[in-house]
Order: sequence, then structure tokens, then C-alpha cells
Amino acid sequence: MSEPDQDRLRRYLRRIMPGPAGMEDLPRQVAAATESLPAAGPFRTEAAFAEAGAPERPPAMPDGAKLIPDATLAEAACRAAEKLRDGKTPLSPEERFATEAIIIPEKRPAFDIIGGDFTANHRLWGKLKTDPAIHRRLRSAIPCVGRIELPGQSRIPYCGTGFVVGRGLLMTNRHVADIFALGVGERGIRFRTGTAAGVDFKRERGQPSGAILKVRSVRMIHPWWDMALLDVEGLPDDAGLLRLSTRDARDMAGREVAVIGYPAYDPLGNDPAVQNRLFDRTYGVKRLQPGEVAASAKAASFGKIVDAATHDCSTLMGNSGSMVMDLATGEVVALHFGGRYLDVNVAVPAAELARDGRVRDAGVAIAGDAPSDLAPDWLNAWNDTEASMQNETRPSGPPRKPDGATTIEIPVRITVTIGDAVRMAPDASAPAPLRAERSAGDGQGMQEALREPDHDTDYTGRWGYSPFFLTGREVPLPKARDPRALATLKEGGTELTYQNFSILMHAERRLALVTAANVTREKPLREPEPGRSYTRKDLGGLGTNDRETWFPDPRLDAVHQLTDAFYSCDGGAFDKGHIVRREDVAWGRTYGELKRANGDTFHITNCSPQVAQFNQSSRGEDNWGDLENLVQVQSASERYCVFAGPILEAGDGKFPGRGGQPPVPIPSRYWKVVVASTEDGLAAYGFVLEQDLSRTELEFVVPENFRRLMAPLAAIEEAAGVDFGEILRGSDRYASDAAEEIATRGGLARTRSLARTGEDRTPHAGDDAEAVPGVDRTAPLTEAPVSWRVAKSLLTLRGQVNRRAPGRNRASDGTIGDPSHANRNSDHNPWVTDGAMGVVTAMDITHDPRGGCDAGALAASVVASKDSRVKYVIWDRRIANSSAVGGQPPWAWRPYTGSNPHNKHVHLSVRSEKAVYDDETAWDISGPGVG
Repeated sequence: MSEPDQDRLRRYLRRIMPGPAGMEDLPRQVAAATESLPAAGPFRTEAAFAEAGAPERPPAMPDGAKLIPDATLAEAACRAAEKLRDGKTPLSPEERFATEAIIIPEKRPAFDIIGGDFTANHRLWGKLKTDPAIHRRLRSAIPCVGRIELPGQSRIPYCGTGFVVGRGLLMTNRHVADIFALGVGERGIRFRTGTAAGVDFKRERGQPSGAILKVRSVRMIHPWWDMALLDVEGLPDDAGLLRLSTRDARDMAGREVAVIGYPAYDPLGNDPAVQNRLFDRTYGVKRLQPGEVAASAKAASFGKIVDAATHDCSTLMGNSGSMVMDLATGEVVALHFGGRYLDVNVAVPAAELARDGRVRDAGVAIAGDAPSDLAPDWLNAWNDTEASMQNETRPSGPPRKPDGATTIEIPVRITVTIGDAVRMAPDASAPAPLRAERSAGDGQGMQEALREPDHDTDYTGRWGYSPFFLTGREVPLPKARDPRALATLKEGGTELTYQNFSILMHAERRLALVTAANVTREKPLREPEPGRSYTRKDLGGLGTNDRETWFPDPRLDAVHQLTDAFYSCDGGAFDKGHIVRREDVAWGRTYGELKRANGDTFHITNCSPQVAQFNQSSRGEDNWGDLENLVQVQSASERYCVFAGPILEAGDGKFPGRGGQPPVPIPSRYWKVVVASTEDGLAAYGFVLEQDLSRTELEFVVPENFRRLMAPLAAIEEAAGVDFGEILRGSDRYASDAAEEIATRGGLARTRSLARTGEDRTPHAGDDAEAVPGVDRTAPLTEAPVSWRVAKSLLTLRGQVNRRAPGRNRASDGTIGDPSHANRNSDHNPWVTDGAMGVVTAMDITHDPRGGCDAGALAASVVASKDSRVKYVIWDRRIANSSAVGGQPPWAWRPYTGSNPHNKHVHLSVRSEKAVYDDETAWDISGPGVG
């Protein structure tokens, strides 16, 4: 165990065992807690512990099994207690595990809530049940706490916890509401396109789910604290509610409290075996987690440092939005919003919310009189928010094209229509030397035309990306691994500098290899001149019906730039996609600087061909922008740096072009790195977004949902051919608790490698969840295991299909599950194990009769063959099992009621015995239509 980790563990134990005798008494307390454990079990020696799997963690528990500590593990815990008390000798892996498996759960347990009550047969916390007053307060609070659901959303099972604080009013975290809502303050908040939210006040272990009450609206998103208020439909007027305390939790260190919420699986924050013991491998259900208030702490939240309350309850992801209740009064003393394992949990002090008149006016219940002291520091945040709302001209809905189709502004998504642009003289009213292309009548006519947005044609004074943008910290511009790949400017050098960003161009591919942007959300820089319009149209000098066209950079030879004609002759296959987002860099000290930055983003050098709808996530919002919003929650500053670009691969498919245009390879993957300043230093997060180009060479069809990944910076370097340098590589937070939380909130799959393996994650959420009721096939981790493989029998089948139909479409092929499968019963999870290797025992094969693969015929052939390897087959809302199910005989087709209709692919699962799933005997798929 590393010294920093051991020091953190000692600090945590000192926090939960305060007083002069705390750590000194630890060995005696551990001995007392473990004296009745059974005889030695699986961990007899440290050598055996290392041989069991990996020296850094205990061997995996059998599926569904509980970890039962034995006397040998107790001995390890006692040795650990001695070492931790003395603080001199490092813990062995076995002793670290014993500490987390015995000592910490003994101090900070988690109790199941079933039927609105709980059992607390616990040496330290039995009073939760035996003290009538405490028990009554907890029983009253339990029905007021609910799980916030995302109906129709498969990427994220649920997004957090909330509790009733007023008539029809639920309190949760701002970062929870951000998953389904946009905006801040009290006005102009709207649901993200295509999303909805609800609340289930049941969700108890082993119990039926409750009714999901609809979130009607988001009443408030606090501009300073991580708090949001939701308007919930269907809450009875006489429903119980919880009251915010006016006593400041930051002055209540040592006070006993309890958190009630819905902890989710957190494999990076806790050792999986320890976590599975504490929560009995069951997550997302209502739990009671007692602990104590600790000292106040500084915490990063939405671009600023706040003075947070802290507590030491055993919370996990999913507890976001939980109330922290004072056991002595039943009042809410804090709103939990985050934490670090074996360190500290941070929370919004309820007293700060109670003193906010807007919160009280919203109908939030307060215990006693609200404080009447001076206005807090965060009052300015409200003033800025209200000022910006007065100037906001947000449209009530997405703009409409004349043909009735919808274009989502995200903030820039351009669909090009071919037409003759009417060039007019420069607008004399535009600040020199900006050039405006406007239609007659200042754009008020009904004629739609393509126009170049206002842009500054004098490139002197463009400083580009600044490595010192984050105060006191250097964030260098990434380089190309092979400098020879970069295009050279006419006047020498390789960096194209623009207002607030820079670009390095790949000479051969005619696309950006690296973009680097300085981004800020500081209001004085986002709106430097009050009273001016900051809409996209007005910044670009465009009329109501004008649409932007892009323009080349004269500093770079034309041979190194794609032309706008490529997009005009592509038959509508591609969008022009901003790599550097217009909204990110549209800031400045003056209106002229901001306008210049806006125009610079429309250089063709900042454009990359992206399949239509690539810029839109399944929620109808901007994929890239969503990622930056997720990172900002962890940031201590409103400034951050963003690097992005396509992953240019030799195997990229070539679009032949039309109208005489030369072939152009189209990137299928894009990377992004967001670098923020936190209280601990720089924090860098790497992401990859994939678009599927798997149709024929003339037609590109994209599945409904794009794949969004989180990856280490080293993996992005390897895949993209870039060099981030030592500073950025040393700031990579991929392995941190914060990164795991970002991935969970954003519905991101986590992968340590971006190497092409030939195996893609299946895009079909909930693909086979209802196929085998009552059998636990959930993934052991929310992050797919690093070591996994596909059953050999399925690889044999796919090989036969590919040989028979070599040109078939593979858009719906898939094996390993995405994060939505991990929380469902699915054979796309590697729940079957072969030693230390996970095995995926399911495969999807795309229905493409024109390409030679009729999935219906394939399904019929497999069922007719009665192959003994088959577990079940799903096709076109029907399922056939190889064994008798639901009164149906083996191999009989019956209706399938799962959420996925399986009419675009056939799903095949094989049995879980190794001799069966790895049987490579050829399949009988001789039926018509299969090849």
C-alpha cells in the first residue's frame, strides 16, 4: 500500500475515531469486534492471498456470495490496527483489505430499508432502532426520500436521490438536475430535448417498485450551491416533508447524523469485494447510512470553491441529492453532493439555503426563523443570473426549416443546401475590419441564402491558445507525435492562431489533428458590453433567414484544406462539424474581440465531416458540450482548457464524393480532453465519441445512439497520434473517483484501450433483460472488465455468416454490453468467468437481407437445428429457449416483451458451461436467406 494511501486511511480513521484514545484504542476495538468470527477461511497467508488473483486486491467473490470474514482475516485486521496506530510500517495488501472489510463497515454501516423501516442489530448503531425518538424521526423521514428516475433513458439507470421539502417540491443536487435539464436560476430552465424525469419513493430491496411520479418542471437551479428544486406531480398535499435546519452544519462537528438515499455501485471508489460486503451486492435501493458531521472543508463546485459541510457516512454514487439528517432533531442539516472514498463527504449546509429568500419563497420548509445576518458571498451569483436572464433571448423551441424538419442549435449545427449566395458590400456598421455578408434588406426577406458570418480578415494580433490561461498553472499545447504529418503555413510554422484557440492541421488528411481552446464561463468575458446582442445570428451579422457558410484560411495553402464544395456535393451525407465549439471560445474583453472569436470558428480548418446527427446525443443535446458541463461540476474555476480532434486512421472509409470531388477519408472517432483547475491541482479528463460509418461506400447510416467513451490520455495519444506532454499525462484523472462519477452521470462507457479489437459494444440497451427472469446476469463492474473475450462458439458463427455475406451491413452487430447493460440482466455482460477472464456469451448480428444476411432466416435455422450450445434466440419480438420456459416446450417460439423489438438484429445467447460456449463446431445455418 502506497504511503499517500495509507496516510489518507489513517486520517479517515482518526476522523471517525476522534479523541485522545481514538487511534490508541483501535487495536482493542478491532479485537473486540472480531473475537466471534469463524475459523480460518480463504485468506490463510499473504502468499495465498497474492496467488488468489492479484496482489493489490482480494480474489473475486462467487456471484451472489457474501464476504464472510474469518479469524485469519481478523488477524490481518488486528495487525493493520497496530500498524495504523503506530504510523510507521506499510500495510500489506491483505491488511489493507482487512481494514476496509472489517474496521470501516464496523464504524460506518449501511442498513437496508424494507417496508419503510430498517433493522439495526449493530454494536455501535443499535440506538437507531432502540431509541424511540430517533427511530420515530427516521421512520418519518424515510417516505420523504425518493430515487430520481429517467423514464425511457437506458444509458443511465437513475441519476440520484431527492427528498420532499415542500408542497409538491423535491430537493436534489444541481448536478443531478443537469442530467435532464438546462438552465440556472428560477427562469428559463427547460428539459433537455427528449428527456423526462420522475421520482420513485419506494425502490426498496426485494420489493416492487413504486409509482413513478412525474417531475413537472425544474423550479430552481441554484447559481452558487449544488442544489435544485423539482416540481413533482402527484405528491399529496398531506405528504410528509423534511425541514431545513437553521443551525450551520459547519459548526456541528461530532454530531450524529444519517443519510437516506440510493447508493450505486462505485468500483473505483471502493474495493469491489469490500463494497459488495457492505452493500451485499445490491445497489440502487433505499439505504440508511449513519455517521457524524465533520469539520468544514473547501470543495470545488461548478467553477468555484465553496465552504462545504462534511460528514463521514458510507455514501456512494447515487447518494447525490441525499439529505443529511440530525438524529437529535430530525432536521436536515445538509444536502450531500459528493465525496472521496476514505477521505471526506461534502454537503451543502442547509442553513445557507435557509437564509436564501428565493429558496424560502419557492416553498421550502424551514425549521424555525431564517437567519437575518448580512448577505452572503454568493448573493452576487444570483444578481449575475438575474441580469443575464433579462438579456436572454432564448427561443421557445428549436428553429424550423421551411420543409418542416427540425434543426437543433447546439449551439452550431449546419445543414447545407445548395444555392447561389448573393454577395453584398461590407456592412459599414460592422466594427472594422470585420466583414459582413448580408442579404438585401438586412436579411429581412424570406429568401434563404448561404452567407459567410462576419469575420476579421486581418490576422495580425491573433495570439491563439494560451498555455497560461488557468491562473498559476501551465497547460502546454499538445504536439503531433510525428511533426512531419503537420501542414506548414505559408509564412512558416505549423500553429494556426485564432481568437482564443489554435489549430494544428494534418497535411495529407486536410483536417485538424489537434485543436486547443481557452474556455471561460466568466460573465464579464461572456457578455463584456451590457445591452449588446450575443445571439449566433447577431454575432455573425446574419439576417433571420441566412445560414452560415464556411471559408478557407488564407495563411494555409488550399491543398491542405477541404473545400466548402465537398459538403455541398455530398448529397447531404455530412454536416460541417465544429471541432472547437463556437460557444466555447466566444468571449472577450470587448464586443469586438468576442465577435472576432465567433467568426474565427467558421474557418474550414475548424471543420470536420460528421455524419448528420453526430453532434446530437440521444437526449437531443450537444455531445461535446455535455462532457464539458460534467467536468465543470468538479472544477474550482470557471476557466478550463479544451483539446480536441479527430482520430485519423489508415482504415477510415473513403467517401467518393460527387460532382467530381476527390475521395475523402471520413474519421469515425473524435477525441476530447478537458483540463480544469481543482483544489488539488490540474485535472484532465479524456473522452472519445464514435460515429458509425458501416454502410456501403456511398451510403452512411448511423444507429440511434452514438458511443461515448471515457479513456486515459495515454490511450488517446496512441490512437490519435498526439503527444500531450508530461504535465497533462501527470494530470490524467481517469482512475479517480471524480472520473467514475462523471462517467456514471454522463452515461459514458469506460475503456482503457482504444485499439481496434474487432469487438464493438452492442448499441442495444436492455437487449435481452427479460429473456431469463430471476437469474442474476448483471455485470460485476459498471466499467467493462479490462480482460474479457467472446465465447468461441459465437465467433465461429459470426465467421460463417461473414464468409457467406462478406458485404453485409454490421451496424447493429455487438458483443460486450454498454453501461446500460451492466445494471440489467444481460448475457452481453461478462458475468460468466473463465479463470480471471470474463466471457461474453451473447452476440447480435445485423439484419441485412440485401447484403446477404437475413436475420429472420438465421434465427429460424439456428432454432430448427436445435444446437445444444444455444441458450435462447430473440428475433422480431419473439424468443425461443432451448429449455422449457413459461409452460412452453423447448425450441418453441413465444412472444418477447422486452424493451428492444429485435427487428434490426438477431440476438443469440449460448449456455454458460465452458465446454459448451467454447465449442467451435460449425453451425448448421443452411436455411434459405443465410448467405
